[in-house]
Amino acid sequence: MLRKSSRYLLAAVQAIIGWEWLMSGGDKLLSGTFPQGLGATLANGIDGNPNGWYVGFLQTYVLTHSVFIGYFVEWTEVVVGIVLLTGALILIGQPRRRGEPQHRLMVGYSIAAIIASVLGIIMSINFHFWLGGWVIPVFNPATPYNEAIDLEGLL
Repeated sequence: MLRKSSRYLLAAVQAIIGWEWLMSGGDKLLSGTFPQGLGATLANGIDGNPNGWYVGFLQTYVLTHSVFIGYFVEWTEVVVGIVLLTGALILIGQPRRRGEPQHRLMVGYSIAAIIASVLGIIMSINFHFWLGGWVIPVFNPATPYNEAIDLEGLL
């Protein structure tokens, strides 16, 4: 079992990431036009993208179903944010041991938070590639004023 201070620190990090996901998905959801505009945004964003394999994937699979994927993205971001935020509350609360009331609920919700985190990681990697980034930063002396790891790659 983690010490109380460790749980609080993990809860704070999880809450910050959950809040970012909730705000990102909420903005998309409240705009009302995200799913319909996703195809055009993706098409504009792949111009000059150095990841040819990713551009091919977007053109073949994603752009043809962009409205469905747009709805999926906005709702997934909202759900991931909510699950991570409430999962942070579970970390702050009193740990439940086997046989205690609500132990199974806590275990189930912890599993949901893990699944939400994995979905968030997949979506962050996807966005990172769409921006033309690389997963592993490499030395590039030609761009000394550029950052080595961008925020999306870090998340």
